[in-house]
Amino acid sequence: MESIRAHVAAHLAEHLALLDRLVRHPSVAAQGRGLEETASEVETQFRQAGAARVERLRLDGAPPALLAEFPGRSDRTLLFYNHYDVQPPEPLWEWTVPPFELTARDGRLYGRGVADNKGDLVSRLAALRALRETAGGLPCRALFLVEGEEEVGSVHFGGYVRAATDRLRAGGCVWEYGERDPHERLHVIAGVKGICYVELEVEATARDLHSMWGALVDGAATRLIWALAGLRGADGRILIPGFYDAVRPPRPEALEAADRAPLDDAQLRLQAGTDRLIEGRSGRAAVRAYLFEPTCTICGIDAGYTGAGMKTVLPRRARAKIDFRLVPDQDPEEIVGRLRAHLDRTGLRGYTLRLFGGERAFQTDLRDPFVRLVMDAVREATGRELVLMPTSPGTGPMHDLGGPLGLPILSLGAGYWGCNAHAPDEHIRLADFQETVVMLAHLLDRFAR
Repeated sequence: MESIRAHVAAHLAEHLALLDRLVRHPSVAAQGRGLEETASEVETQFRQAGAARVERLRLDGAPPALLAEFPGRSDRTLLFYNHYDVQPPEPLWEWTVPPFELTARDGRLYGRGVADNKGDLVSRLAALRALRETAGGLPCRALFLVEGEEEVGSVHFGGYVRAATDRLRAGGCVWEYGERDPHERLHVIAGVKGICYVELEVEATARDLHSMWGALVDGAATRLIWALAGLRGADGRILIPGFYDAVRPPRPEALEAADRAPLDDAQLRLQAGTDRLIEGRSGRAAVRAYLFEPTCTICGIDAGYTGAGMKTVLPRRARAKIDFRLVPDQDPEEIVGRLRAHLDRTGLRGYTLRLFGGERAFQTDLRDPFVRLVMDAVREATGRELVLMPTSPGTGPMHDLGGPLGLPILSLGAGYWGCNAHAPDEHIRLADFQETVVMLAHLLDRFAR
């Protein structure tokens, strides 16, 4: 590891130049910006890193996915998943640096995508280079699967996996991201929640009306608010009939891992920036809810007049974006069907319901030997206290990969709790980036043995 550390320090400027090249591509999936160009940049960086084969996978209506193979001395294969798309940079006025340039300041690296997920991709390529140049080659075979739609629900990712299943066989997978918590403990994450993201639109009248019609007509905003109020109780429980029918309870070892995790309601309130959690949840109950319970969140509402001053209007149309975070065995398509039936029962009229993205939850069996191997390797490389999280409250397309391939999947990387992923001034810490390169190089070596 000392030779790896020395190599990382000696070549740090070159690694950051590669990250800058990636950040300068505004690969915003939600806006369809720069995806083809960014895929080409990733392909170039794979080839420069010594890939024996880089395949550009194509599906109609989707940006390309990239499958890269790096041979090693051992036939054992470790798979890495990443994505090259990023969130929109808006609101631009809240950035203190240009979002699509890598800016180093006070030991931090700023730019859209550095935490989610371009910094992790570059750190993995840097680990391969360090091994190749200090040990004469890779100790095992490495595969990379990199997509360009993660930030919009990985709509085509399952199709890419099905098309390349035979070429994706591996002994384990390292997922896209990682974090260090406010106490500088490094989290290793063994799963994700699923998601069902919908848009509910209500149209109540043929046109906007003067609000004097409120004595006789319910406007679209009023109808929408009634519908939204019937989705969830104040205690967080979702009121859609049958919503919980398919929920699979967490495995005992997952509950034990959650209870061992040094995470409590005080830390959760700190990270969320709030002084109170739903129903005043605290202690272990808060942690278990955070990790294992499904959710219903109103992500945005658009209706009527919201400008300066007064406009007395009864709006014709109102719209809300809603996401449901799902747990194992819940199916997004089934959730949409249950939501539609619930809205019909409430008597809501003139509505349309659109599914924008759906992914199933996935959890790695914590008894799999891959889990212990990764934990040991990361502990040896970093010296940090580790936290094994049985799942993440967030979402990614783990099920599309781990389900059909039967892979154990763990997520670890260069992020930390305050990196502002999805927000202005997204960044990672330079020291964490360097540590992650060493950590991944050591993991590859341990995995080969």
